Amino acid sequence: MIELNNVSMKFRMANDRIMSLKEYMLKKITGKLQYKEFIALKDISFSIKKGEVVGLIGGNGAGKSTLLKIISGILSPTLGNAKVEGNIAPLLELGAGFDMDLSAKENIFLNGAVLGYSKQHLTEKYDEIVEFSELQDFMEIPIRNFSSGMTARLAFSIATLVNPDVLIVDEILSVGDAQFQQKSASRMRELINGGATVILVSHSIEQIREICTRVIWLDHGEIKMIGNMEEVCNAYISHAKGGKSEPAPVNPFSYREKLYSPTFIAKYNKDYFIVDCWHHRVIHNDNLTDPIKDWKTINVNYSNPHSIVSDGEVFLVEDTKYDRVKVLRRKGTSFVESQVIGNIGSQPNKLVYDLKNKSFYGIAASSQQVFVLKNIGNEVVIEKILKVDYLNTAYVRAISLIDEEIYFVSGPGKIIIAKATDLSFTLIKEYNVPFELQGMNDIAKIGSYFYLSVYQNGAGDIAPRLVRVKDLNDLQDNNFEDLNDVLSLTGVPYYFSFLDDRIFLTEIDSYSSIKSFKVIDDVISDLQVHYDIGQPDESSLKRRRMG
Repeated sequence: MIELNNVSMKFRMANDRIMSLKEYMLKKITGKLQYKEFIALKDISFSIKKGEVVGLIGGNGAGKSTLLKIISGILSPTLGNAKVEGNIAPLLELGAGFDMDLSAKENIFLNGAVLGYSKQHLTEKYDEIVEFSELQDFMEIPIRNFSSGMTARLAFSIATLVNPDVLIVDEILSVGDAQFQQKSASRMRELINGGATVILVSHSIEQIREICTRVIWLDHGEIKMIGNMEEVCNAYISHAKGGKSEPAPVNPFSYREKLYSPTFIAKYNKDYFIVDCWHHRVIHNDNLTDPIKDWKTINVNYSNPHSIVSDGEVFLVEDTKYDRVKVLRRKGTSFVESQVIGNIGSQPNKLVYDLKNKSFYGIAASSQQVFVLKNIGNEVVIEKILKVDYLNTAYVRAISLIDEEIYFVSGPGKIIIAKATDLSFTLIKEYNVPFELQGMNDIAKIGSYFYLSVYQNGAGDIAPRLVRVKDLNDLQDNNFEDLNDVLSLTGVPYYFSFLDDRIFLTEIDSYSSIKSFKVIDDVISDLQVHYDIGQPDESSLKRRRMG
């Protein structure tokens, strides 16, 4: 997508201050015009793959803007060559194409034309541009009367209409007030999630960490470091502090060798998948015996994913913090993000696949909305979204499909069963649970028992439990079997999975592990511990805070 080979950029700057064209010509003819050579970039080589989001960092004068202009085609390098495939949207100097004497409305069409949009396209998008910029009352006013923030907002609204192959961004995510900054950041995420290759320049390392997967560090026109986002950012920060480290240095990448709250495990074809929730990643491998450090990470950004589910063609994972579901497709041995589905409620928390209806069901934990997604081949579409009143205002951590009915475990102390076959989600029955089981995580039917994992009691205190019962009516009378000791649980039991003819249970929060067991004639046997990680270390805690 982008490839630079031995790119150098030199500028010649006159040593003397020249006050007129006549003086310049005289000095040039007589050979008295002296120049000083300034090397802005020296022997720069790197490549960026399609769909990568790469950060560009460095101090003032490092050569960042010059490099972006070369990639954008604004400047030609003195030496070397830059190759870019696809159309480019360079968001470098917002408002550079404005005529200050024209109105904001007229400048939309002028600036849009500079960016290569047709008049018809701009006419169609005019209302959208104005609404996004929040400048409805100022469209007939000349730009010269605008504040710098208003000008930047209008320019950003015009520039981000495109769906480019390559998006180049130079310090523009801080336009406008705090609310507009959130809007602009959201718009940027939409463009990124649309599959654009992105180069982002920012002096905000936190912004680089949030958005980028790889980082290039420029220093006085040369590449000082290029590689993994966290490694480069940490090296840059350490350099800025004079090379001083923290009093108790921690390897920031040791979390990769561990799990931190693995909420879900699944198997599709020959690959196992673990949703490593508080490490904000999904990892996969072809066996359960390799150490976690040898598992491959799916190169997609999530924050607090909870489950992964597949119909064999697409893979769906929640991006819980940002209220969306990401759709992945396999390409060879890797996975690529093909789609992002939003507007499905607040904090999607678990997904299940209904093989009979060939639909995905999910629950928005905080807004009590059930959503149904369907793979129609080239995309996954929203088939239905329903706010279910019988969940009240409960935080619902799980949705389970048992005997073609939907089971919800919710905070108000109820297990609720709803109709799934016609997608009506009509209430069928509900069961009360005692105080100590009210903060439930998941429910599964194994043999003749219902198994229930619990996070909190009715007061919201963390009080992990794993219980089973044959008749759900018995729960309210505290007539159930406690399995904590049977399965040697230390942390919080979370989601159940069924694979390799075994029942898998993830253990999260203060203690991370994955266990499995067999149930034959309702007898639990052959308990195995696949990963016993224990308590999180500082590396894991830091990674969690980055979500």
